[in-house]
Amino acid sequence: MPNELFRRHFLKAGVGFIGGAAGTVLLGDFSTVVLAQSTRQLEWRYCRKCQALFYDGYGKKGRCPTGNGHVAQGLNFFLAYDTPETPTAQAAWRFCNKCYMMFYDGYPNKGVCPAGGGHVAQGYNFVLSHDIPASGLEQNAWRFCNKCHAMFYDGYENKGTCSAGGGHVAAGYNFVLRFKGNLEDDVQLVPCSPPSCY
Repeated sequence: MPNELFRRHFLKAGVGFIGGAAGTVLLGDFSTVVLAQSTRQLEWRYCRKCQALFYDGYGKKGRCPTGNGHVAQGLNFFLAYDTPETPTAQAAWRFCNKCYMMFYDGYPNKGVCPAGGGHVAQGYNFVLSHDIPASGLEQNAWRFCNKCHAMFYDGYENKGTCSAGGGHVAAGYNFVLRFKGNLEDDVQLVPCSPPSCY
């Protein structure tokens, strides 16, 4: 039991440890282990064309409401999945295997997908923090669009391009997403606020 407690503490603190000299040697395999143990997925990005959150880990870039694939810009988010829902973390956020956007799968209606019809869920069940203060490596102003059901960035006056037409329309919680620091030694220690985030 003491070894298990130490292991949990080490995994929680492991991200900070990577910045040390030993972490540099272990970075290739160790960072993967830490992320896998903490059930988070990297490569979630802001699309500069539609302002939605999409998965950028494949060669193809999905389908953007503006046409063709999404175009990544700015921060690289890593999101928690398959963890318990809490009063400040909502489950049922899913990857759409048609457009690659993050969408809310908690309603019978699956929104409007830019690839046609509703979104189609695949993979992990993401659990996203909301309505909490953003700390050094987190960005707020991510919102559910009540027209297309995608997650979009609501920090700009322009609301992007919605698959259901016009701009996105924010509803519900104010989501706070964790992004990756420099080699995860997390040198950026101040809250992120636009436009300095991009």
